[in-house]
Amino acid sequence: MSVPSTADILALLDQLEHHIADDLEGQYLDFKPSQGPKEDLKVACEYAVCFANAGGGAVVFGVSDKVKGRAQAIQGIKGHDLDVFRRGIYDGTRPGIDAEVFELDVPEGSGKLLVLRVPEGQHKPYGTAAGLFKQRVSKNCMPLDPRAFQHAQVQTAALDWSGAVAVGLTLQDLDPLQMERARQILRSKAPSSGLLELPDAAFLQGLEAMREGQITHTGMLLFARREVLAQRCPQAQFHYVLHDSETTVARNDIDRLPLLEAVERMEQVFVGPLNPEKELELGLFKVRIPQFPIEGVREAILNALTHRDYLNPGEILIRHSSKELVVTSPGGFVAGITPENILRHEAVPRNRTLANALVKLRLVESSGVGRRRIFRSALVYGKRRPQYQTDGFSVTLRMFNRETHDVLVQLVARLDAQGAEVSLDQLLVLDALMGQAFIDVTEVAQVLQLPKDEARQVLEAMCTSPLDLLERKGHTASATFHLAKGVATALKGKAAYTRTRGLNPVRYAEMVREYLRDHQRIQNAELRELLGLGDSPSASVEASRYLKKWSQDDGFLVKQVLRGKPFYTLK
Repeated sequence: MSVPSTADILALLDQLEHHIADDLEGQYLDFKPSQGPKEDLKVACEYAVCFANAGGGAVVFGVSDKVKGRAQAIQGIKGHDLDVFRRGIYDGTRPGIDAEVFELDVPEGSGKLLVLRVPEGQHKPYGTAAGLFKQRVSKNCMPLDPRAFQHAQVQTAALDWSGAVAVGLTLQDLDPLQMERARQILRSKAPSSGLLELPDAAFLQGLEAMREGQITHTGMLLFARREVLAQRCPQAQFHYVLHDSETTVARNDIDRLPLLEAVERMEQVFVGPLNPEKELELGLFKVRIPQFPIEGVREAILNALTHRDYLNPGEILIRHSSKELVVTSPGGFVAGITPENILRHEAVPRNRTLANALVKLRLVESSGVGRRRIFRSALVYGKRRPQYQTDGFSVTLRMFNRETHDVLVQLVARLDAQGAEVSLDQLLVLDALMGQAFIDVTEVAQVLQLPKDEARQVLEAMCTSPLDLLERKGHTASATFHLAKGVATALKGKAAYTRTRGLNPVRYAEMVREYLRDHQRIQNAELRELLGLGDSPSASVEASRYLKKWSQDDGFLVKQVLRGKPFYTLK
């Protein structure tokens, strides 16, 4: 089930003839009799909060929930101003909820019902201006208990758990070796940092591992002794599994380690024999290409450790095989980040104090550059694009060990050496074109997570010097793009460019005539396949244009329709 649509609500209203409205309510729907605009607004604020703190939902005002019979149950509403109602909900909730409010025409009662539709909130927990916090549980709006309230705040980054005091923890609970590890990291990356000159207590204060003499959760995660960490934060568990086949495990390590040691431990794994390298000659130089580029692995692990939900009892799980590396961390994405916008969305750290400490230690960037680094580290070696997934409760990053495409590595390296660096956006376009002949602006906008105008600029730059990676086919907004001749030949073989370009458009008509002599009829999809136009919306438009042109008065086709679908035959 999900938030009901208008059609869903209308269908449920028909069931009132044999059911009371209360029987039709559920996790995502409630019916309420109208008590007038003022009272209805108060109820609407409470239910907006209730649904936003759960999975979203709708309230229908003007229906008695205890009366059977549609005519008797539907009373309707009177005197409601939709703009005032909508603004009242926003002003009456914290943070303000921008709810959908609309009227529904019905033949019974006053002739109108009021529908309030609320999506799941992105900034939980929500409360009313009067301080009421509730969430939907089955058919009821239940008070948000203190632990759930805190968890909701952490999940959405409204509360920085990492900056809170680790009650009872003292300096004696911290490991001097971990603090020295932090100093060594900083010394190697920023030897002139003023933090290096500070004594331990001031060093901890500078990293916000200590505030006003008290150790924070950040201090605990970075510097606590192992036994202290295991006792005070058992969920800070790090699980590494090495698969030597699909069904067998060669290594299965479970540890609770201070964060910097965990990162170092994983780096040791991926700079050793478990991450073999391939050597590729590039002119006078040689490039060593690992199965999983260490810079991408480091960023993936740091992201998992930094942004996981530490109130969630789950563990960080790393599954490693020769084919892929899978990193899963507890807690869904924060504050509107999704797999569909992760390349562009500004960084929203769930654990801001911890993230700030790692920025000060020069281990991570504060601008979300790390995510783009994960993608570039794979694509620059001709490997498959990494993939983010979430089920709302955890985030999984998959990195793939597709066999390195040597020619692509050489192409990118050559352009870089000439001062024409291939950007991440351009690498993403090349990656998409490795599996298909054509691409259009609409598809590129999805691949790059950019508006169409900006996606078009990326494509146009790839068509011009000094890159000359692509060629354009067509001169309208529906134009498609394909690999340039030399690039296509190098990456896909001698016949690739010829197949992609097809015959000269002036010979398209000849190909269609020959096809129809064998098959008698042709449709849009068949024409696209014949001419190698691809399956994009723009390709469908281009095929339609050809069919229309050839079926006009002086053309050679006749348009016919069967069961509502057009097809064409020889005239």
